[in-house]
Amino acid sequence: MKKGGIIFDFNGTLFWDSEYQESSWDEYLEIHNIKLTKLQKKEYIHGRNGKDTFEILFNRKLKDEEINQLIEEKEILYRNECLKHKMELAPGAKSLLEYLKAEKIPMGIATASRKTNMDFFIDQFNLLDYFELEHIIYDDGSIKGKPNPDLFEKAICQLGIEKECSIIFEDSFSGIHAAINSKVPTVIIVNSVNDDFELFSLPIIKHFDEFDKNLLKMLKL
Repeated sequence: MKKGGIIFDFNGTLFWDSEYQESSWDEYLEIHNIKLTKLQKKEYIHGRNGKDTFEILFNRKLKDEEINQLIEEKEILYRNECLKHKMELAPGAKSLLEYLKAEKIPMGIATASRKTNMDFFIDQFNLLDYFELEHIIYDDGSIKGKPNPDLFEKAICQLGIEKECSIIFEDSFSGIHAAINSKVPTVIIVNSVNDDFELFSLPIIKHFDEFDKNLLKMLKL
């Protein structure tokens, strides 16, 4: 019998942090005198992994040591921005996670965040109450970033689920393309910033209470 599961992106999906991301990126770009339009930010930054983003921003190939240093410089700004605010999971997310846990539905996270940020999130949100540590997949520098499907495919492999009857939640354009490229049949867009997703013929939610739990039946097909 095939069994599916659920994979969540994190930033902008389970944690609505777009405002904090924008503030920290604006601060970072100003420090480095880099000017980007809103469209360029969407294309070059949001949902992508650090290597891709910083090689685009600095217009050259970067060594791993440089990439790690640049990423951590920016993420310190981001984490400091987060801590200025009350940090909560997305509307309805905690309730859904508790329901999925009670139903013993396999679930994981596939995020472009680095380990330092994921350790921060794990601590702030008690994520290990819902996810096994090995089912939290992040950018470790060895995985192709979104829109490549590799993060989702690794999560699917770690969970031991069948992609043909699984579900992915995503919020960014590059992440949505990665989810589609993974061939998981059900991709749900979490519209946390009132963006325009007309490009995609996919279900859209603005609150996790809007998720149709009838879709969970397909996980056991």
